[in-house]
Amino acid sequence: MTDLEALKVRHPILEVARDLGLEVNHNRFRCPRAERHAHGDRTPSATLWPEQGSFKCWVCPDVKGDVIDLVRIVKGLDFSGAVAFLEKHSGYSPHPGSKAALPPGGTKSHSSHLSSETQTEFFQTPGAPPSPENNASERASDENPEPPKQRAELIQAFLKLCGPVQGKAATWLKGRRIFKKTWERQQLKVVDHYGRISDELMDKFSLTDLRESGLFNSEGHLRFYRHPLILPYFYQNEPVYLQARALEAGIQPKELSLAGTIPCPYNAPLLNGEPGPVYLCEGVIDALTLIEAGFPAVGVPGAMHFKAAWAPLFRNKSVYVVFDADSAGEAGASRATALLTGQGIEAHRLPLPAGKDINDWLRGGHR
Repeated sequence: MTDLEALKVRHPILEVARDLGLEVNHNRFRCPRAERHAHGDRTPSATLWPEQGSFKCWVCPDVKGDVIDLVRIVKGLDFSGAVAFLEKHSGYSPHPGSKAALPPGGTKSHSSHLSSETQTEFFQTPGAPPSPENNASERASDENPEPPKQRAELIQAFLKLCGPVQGKAATWLKGRRIFKKTWERQQLKVVDHYGRISDELMDKFSLTDLRESGLFNSEGHLRFYRHPLILPYFYQNEPVYLQARALEAGIQPKELSLAGTIPCPYNAPLLNGEPGPVYLCEGVIDALTLIEAGFPAVGVPGAMHFKAAWAPLFRNKSVYVVFDADSAGEAGASRATALLTGQGIEAHRLPLPAGKDINDWLRGGHR
């Protein structure tokens, strides 16, 4: 069953509206039922409230609601169809303008679309259970953390084009008590020249490959315009996956992940089979916080995203689960602990103050 509230959080209504081809200006846009309006609603009658995730036409009483309703009305779908559309659609055009607009610095235009099979594979919610037709590929990924060769090549090429952490990204990390020695050791990067990086990737690789890698969205744009801080996952010294983090307040979702399967936990090289403690965190930023503080830490992209197939990677470790102290964190910690102990691995839940994550707690001066 789809968690509708989580689905709405992952799909900000302003970004979805732009992806649907609606020209939003100062949160106003033409009503999707423009035929009902004089002059085709030349003076926009619909208002969008991004923070509330809602919209309303001031003329049409039935044109209103949330992001699901917006998709339903614009695409002519029923409720289930609109939910399915959003579940498949994890990328969006990250810049002002219509769906046909080029990204900043862009010089190319592409109008082809992904096949339904490719959308199913690469535009699922990261970490969500795979659709039945993709169970085999999910199992294969669980058994072998290495991504397909082409995807690995694309990730490596992308990271080489990104710049070092500096400026706004450095300030943001320092504000979370994560400093240069740690971000350099963990090989964090920044999308510092969006247009150049986008163009160079398109010069070197086909648009189909860029889309299927998860680096570009369904509109043919590099996905990380509003999420410039890049957090790579490594396995056997090679980058196999990445997440991107927004630095501005109010941007939702805060993080973007490559779609498709997540091959391994963050900081997986730490899981080397050697005896010792390891701290399992909810999210890369929490893992980086503990690494900065001198603790051996790995991370999972979300509370419920610890995979059963990952448990054997923790052999010989004493695992301390430090997920967030909220309902999702508690449920995820219980699940991860059960999966680990089921493999004979020592695992403990470390409690945090209510409502806190490990970054909050350590920034408060606790050790």
